[in-house]
Amino acid sequence: MCPPINTDTFIKATFCPTDGHANPFLTNFAYVRAAERSGAKVFRHTEATGIEVDKGRVKAVHTTTGKISTPVVVNAAGPWSKQVAALAGLDIPTYSERHQCLATEPVEPLFDTMVISFQIGIYLQQVPHGSFVMGIGEKEKPSHNIHSSWQWLEFFTGELLSILPVLKNLRVVRQWAGSYNRTPDAAPILGEHPEVGGFFNAVGFSGHGFMIGPMTAVCMAELITGGVPPVNIDYLSVERFEKGELVIEPSVVG
Repeated sequence: MCPPINTDTFIKATFCPTDGHANPFLTNFAYVRAAERSGAKVFRHTEATGIEVDKGRVKAVHTTTGKISTPVVVNAAGPWSKQVAALAGLDIPTYSERHQCLATEPVEPLFDTMVISFQIGIYLQQVPHGSFVMGIGEKEKPSHNIHSSWQWLEFFTGELLSILPVLKNLRVVRQWAGSYNRTPDAAPILGEHPEVGGFFNAVGFSGHGFMIGPMTAVCMAELITGGVPPVNIDYLSVERFEKGELVIEPSVVG
């Protein structure tokens, strides 16, 4: 599965042959095109500046290109989820945290499994054209900082080579940073906010958003249209934080 890995660095491992992989950029744009084909209107380069609430329910969204009357708002703003909730007068317990990644030059195939270490927080995969895409999480203060650093690169390569020394001669092509939108228990907040009718949250995925995004969309669509989600998401409501019913998620990597 991964012959080059240094087996002295771990005690046990798991393998899931049904795991899938997708390019997040291509997937995201494919969803946009599919939505537009179904009649959705996408406002590019448009900022939401306010959410109008009347008698405890969403009434409209104010943007830099005009007002949109609507009874429903879905807060899926990722790193800016807390700020979007504040536009409706709400305070949700999410925060953003910088995470850094890199891509290497393409090389001949070495292994086709995605390697993740929960112990050191590293993840990597060789993509079809031969490059490795990889990253590791560091303890960061909440911020919207998306600048990458050479200090991170130095830290990352040390951890990487401890488990995969075969990659020591790879050259880095590019390095970047982005934001994880986190919650106190590293599990997402899903569902309608109890204080404002028509305001739905789908935020705080803590690194799992791309993976569970499709099912999240199905569940949110059912909630908004008065249906029943195919899986129970009641325990992921925002009220769990006030009730002390946190969902502790141990499997957060990066």
